[in-house]
Amino acid sequence: MAWPSQKSSWRRRLNGRWLRWALWRTIFRVVPVAEKWSFPLASVTASSIAAEKIDDVVSFADAAFDDARHGEILRGARRNDKIVGPSDARRERLFRRQMAVIPRCAVLGHVGAVISAADGRMLSLRGHTVPNRNQARPRRLAPRAFDDGLVTWLEGAGHYFHFFASLLPLLTYLEREHAASEPLTVLVPADGPLFQRQVCAAVAAAYPAVRFEGLGKGERAEVSRYLWLHHASDNAEWLPVDRKAAARLTGLVRAHYGLAEPRGGGQMFFSRGDAKQRRLLNEAELEAVAAAKGFARFEAHAGNHREQVRAFGDSDMIVAVHGAGLTNLLFARPGTTVIEIFPENCVKSTYLWLALKLGLDYRAVLGKPGDYHQAFRLPPGKFAAALEDASRSRQERFERQPALSPLGLPLRRATG
Repeated sequence: MAWPSQKSSWRRRLNGRWLRWALWRTIFRVVPVAEKWSFPLASVTASSIAAEKIDDVVSFADAAFDDARHGEILRGARRNDKIVGPSDARRERLFRRQMAVIPRCAVLGHVGAVISAADGRMLSLRGHTVPNRNQARPRRLAPRAFDDGLVTWLEGAGHYFHFFASLLPLLTYLEREHAASEPLTVLVPADGPLFQRQVCAAVAAAYPAVRFEGLGKGERAEVSRYLWLHHASDNAEWLPVDRKAAARLTGLVRAHYGLAEPRGGGQMFFSRGDAKQRRLLNEAELEAVAAAKGFARFEAHAGNHREQVRAFGDSDMIVAVHGAGLTNLLFARPGTTVIEIFPENCVKSTYLWLALKLGLDYRAVLGKPGDYHQAFRLPPGKFAAALEDASRSRQERFERQPALSPLGLPLRRATG
């Protein structure tokens, strides 16, 4: 019997951390000492107190979903995608793009939450009305003043996927709205991973007025003008990205690493290594099947981000189990074939959406049901058939494309 792949609500709550928060919250609602203890009980939407609204757009971001090819994935993902709006498939494709300047704020280094200095309430960036339990005790953090120009916070910078979910709106703002001479300080976790420092350095090199500053967990940034950037859809699994934004990001990162133009021709079996979550129990068996068809194993780790960017750019076909490492599809070339592997009971649409937005050929293959940690098996025969079908489809696509002369004019193919 397969265990559920997600924690139930009672498992999320029956732990000491959540129970302590619930207890203190109950006490502070009865005894009016929350302000003295710096324990926020209320929040306000950031847009409602903005001094300057730069942009406020809601648009329907369509993607070329093919029900015949993607219907099974989309139906399965409905159970596992994080949907923050009404449960309506069309609403999931509504993207909000909001940019605003908010006066006098504090950014908490331990969680990155933002507090209005005017009344001490939390700023809700997504319409939430109740502060998260991690956001208590901001006054116990050491203050650090930032008065020079705009300041913003790169949310989720410690997690690979969420880092780029925050960085892409920042790049959009820098390209479209930011005055080239105006200083902009971007706060990131001071103890952030190496990939964070490398990508931030790539952005700073392209925008001289931008500097990245590490904010420690014990610090509180006091900001005179806070830049609020919010790009998201009701489906929280979907990155706010298009081909232009991905190409800009790829160019910056490849230039930082000194990488030449991707040459293509590679076939990658992207391994999760010894990851605890979504472990492929018969990975060695499947790796042998892939190797027989010309795939080379590649594993990402903290110290090889340059190689990740290079490998994804050089690959014509990429096979991988669902995970944050597939965010590297941002660095793949349009037309690259992606085969994503899932346990049967934990399907998500994250990289289906990303692949379609970037012009990649997306396919998925479902394995056996996963256990509590989503460890699962994929039958080798099913895997081999998926590789064969993807290779055949890729060859057919190549043969349908017109051959070009050096002048870019179509050539007539030889017919034998």
